[in-house]
Order: sequence, then structure tokens, then C-alpha cells
Amino acid sequence: MSEKHLIQAISEKYKAMPRRRRVAEVRKFARRSSDDAKFWQKYFPDLCQEAFLAPVSSAGGRSAKRR
Repeated sequence: MSEKHLIQAISEKYKAMPRRRRVAEVRKFARRSSDDAKFWQKYFPDLCQEAFLAPVSSAGGRSAKRR
């Protein structure tokens, strides 16, 4: 199996998982070492972005109540 097909198969496996489990798995593997994090960022940028995306509620800064 070529590298390209292997990466595609792994990506499809993770995308078939429920979102919460997928995010947990990606975070678990990417946080083991800096090399693992680089691997995930290089070969699976979409999964990595989804796993380490800031929650929408914290991205706004101020709340609407503080006007």
C-alpha cells in the first residue's frame, strides 16, 4: 500500500467516527510528542484543525451582557 493510500484510509477511518470520539482520538495521539503533532498537522490538517479549534463561545472575547 502506498503512503498516499494509507493516509487516505486513515483519514476515512477517522472521518467515519462520531465527532466527539474523533476529536478525542486526534488530541490523544497529537499530544504524545511534538513529532506526533507535526505528523498530524502535515498529513491530516483538517482533522487537526477540527480537534484543536477554539470553542465559538471563547472566540468572541466579550459577552453580549457587558455592554
